[in-house]
Amino acid sequence: MEIPAYQPFYLASAEGLRAEIARLGLGIPLDDDLARLAQPLVIGHKKISNRFCAQPISGCDATPGGAPGELTRRRYRRYAEGRFGLIWVELTAVALPEKPGQLCLNESTLAAFRSMVGEMRSSAADNPTIILQLAPAHTEVLVRAATLAAEAGFDGVDLQGARDVLPEAMAGVRDRAPDLLLATRLCAYEAVREGFGVSPGDYRKPDPSGPVRFVQNLRENGLELLNVTAASPRLRGPERGAQALRDSENPDEHPLMTLDRQLHLARALRDAVPDLPVVGSGFSWLRAFVPDVAAGALRDGMIDIAGLGRAALAYPSAPSEIFATGRMEAGAACMVCFACSRLCAEGEPVGCVLRDPGVYGPIYRQMRRFDADCLLVGAARCHLCEAAPCVAASATRTDTPAFIKAFRDGDESRAYEIIRASDPLPELTARLSPAWIEREGACIETTLTGSPVPILDLQYAISWRARDCGKTGVRLPREPPRKCVAIVGAGPTGLAAAIRLLELGHTVDIYEQTDRLGGVPARVIFPHRTPDPQPEIEAILAPALAAARLTIHFDRTLGADLRLDDLHHAAVLVTTGLWQESSLGSAPGVTAALAFLESSRHSVPDRVAVLAGGDCAMDAARVAQNRGAKEIFVIFGGPRSAMHWHMPESWFATPGVHAMMNWQPLGYDVGRDGRVCGVRLRHAELETVLPVGLVIEAFDLQVADGVQAALAADPGRVYTAGALVNGGASIARCVAEGLAAAAAIHRDIFS
Repeated sequence: MEIPAYQPFYLASAEGLRAEIARLGLGIPLDDDLARLAQPLVIGHKKISNRFCAQPISGCDATPGGAPGELTRRRYRRYAEGRFGLIWVELTAVALPEKPGQLCLNESTLAAFRSMVGEMRSSAADNPTIILQLAPAHTEVLVRAATLAAEAGFDGVDLQGARDVLPEAMAGVRDRAPDLLLATRLCAYEAVREGFGVSPGDYRKPDPSGPVRFVQNLRENGLELLNVTAASPRLRGPERGAQALRDSENPDEHPLMTLDRQLHLARALRDAVPDLPVVGSGFSWLRAFVPDVAAGALRDGMIDIAGLGRAALAYPSAPSEIFATGRMEAGAACMVCFACSRLCAEGEPVGCVLRDPGVYGPIYRQMRRFDADCLLVGAARCHLCEAAPCVAASATRTDTPAFIKAFRDGDESRAYEIIRASDPLPELTARLSPAWIEREGACIETTLTGSPVPILDLQYAISWRARDCGKTGVRLPREPPRKCVAIVGAGPTGLAAAIRLLELGHTVDIYEQTDRLGGVPARVIFPHRTPDPQPEIEAILAPALAAARLTIHFDRTLGADLRLDDLHHAAVLVTTGLWQESSLGSAPGVTAALAFLESSRHSVPDRVAVLAGGDCAMDAARVAQNRGAKEIFVIFGGPRSAMHWHMPESWFATPGVHAMMNWQPLGYDVGRDGRVCGVRLRHAELETVLPVGLVIEAFDLQVADGVQAALAADPGRVYTAGALVNGGASIARCVAEGLAAAAAIHRDIFS
């Protein structure tokens, strides 16, 4: 039975569910005796304490190296606290993470996995059985990963891989790690023509004969636990039969039909291999009736364990409450809103947005910022002001009303042309400009409603879409080059100047002291606060590089291996920025904020002090937190109102974050080992020592000594711009100053 559109949940009682099952002619059993759900299950020498399994759902919240992140640990602790007898940990890579946020088990992350397993066991009233799902790999790699899983304390492993090599891998693990419970999660019906488990004559019907033979082969090679799932077929539309429905798509059939298929496939496999316990899937749509159907499926021998996927994300305490009260609360159950699937598809941390809104609501809303419907709603609130305050507040004087009107009219190409006319790096400025100070702070909607038009989000979305369409490359004139200009420093100021000079017909040589373009955004802000700026920069500069009108010289430092009088150009623009930091004194355990942000991602001590209160300090504080600091002390010599801080005020309510305003740092205490052990502080007449293991100094930045010396010996025709002059202003202002410097150079060359 096909249904014309997705049908929201409408059942109010178990009797109503039974009637609907009968109306559809399905064989889904119910049982109001829930006692069997609490019965243990023994598999070999492993004892599963009850019949509930938390299914594997990728959380996308691992650390960059693949170790469990704080949200990863929290999710699995909650499953353990909620008394899931079987916890199936998500797909885990076995060499290097295959995508951001993916778990990866190797020698370097082993201790973190061991710690997570220990936390799960210590959090549980009943000792859970914990399975780790391993991503496909060569047999020897899988076997090694399985032995690491055993060292980490997992009870078993779920082996994934090509069906022709999986039996060999399973036999290898059985020989090398005989104490591990061997499992696999199998899609027994792929729901596409010529797919696995599909009837040859009708892709809409499953044929379990192939899956049965495969599972029998796995059983002979050591399989001890089978977790069964199945896809849903496309019944209508142009892609009918070409691919299965994705998890986040509304079904073409009644959700009870999908569940019926899942349960009967599980039963077919269980009957074919009767000594192999089976975990069944597909219960989430049932909401509060999950325990009734799970108990019925257990009673009728369809499954041995009920697996909950998104239902577990929404209701991690479900087993505990079922055992205590005999029911699930409808108001706490999964509503099948697919928000968790959207988060997963975008690579964002995955959880239940509706039932865990404090954690995942902000993540979901942040992700939705750039969806077309959200952007159009925001753009619709623009008043298209004459003498617009947002334009006056824009460092680049971008004509905001004009590009928003073009966007509202559906002409994104025109919108981008308006933006790029005044801002050659629009993605970078949109992501890093202080909106509350510049354009959005001046928006009249801020006064009228307290919610400004999302000007920067609109600019960012329009600009990256233009880049995806290949429209962002620098526009070079057809005439032969005029003059050659040298630019020292490839941050936003230098890049903006280079782009404008190229458009004016000059050739440009860029000299950069590192091995990449982008300056501060590329070196110390990415990846913790902004997307990688390289794709935008590379796309813009590509035509000039291809035409040999731009040459980039990396690893050249002004005042060291580069002198101004070595540059025989029509003009030289120095935009090296500020990279030399003030300090209270050196000692092991004291580091400059810029150096800390550029360093490799090593762990940090539990207690970290961050001195000063600008954006660099904030970035350092956030990175220290991500690297494992338990207590972070932000120490600032003035009031909170004087801090230039890009994080929301709520960040100071984060456990372990301490804002210490009006405390003046005086110096450091060191321990017997010579390392810093405390910061000496003064507040009014009170002095104290704050014990810490790491101090991050984020004081005023200065022009590097070598740059100062080079500029002092100015041979003429040298211009300066950006942070070197303004002391460290916003990205947008630095871009604007780069454009102004390019205009001045062009004018002076031909004056």
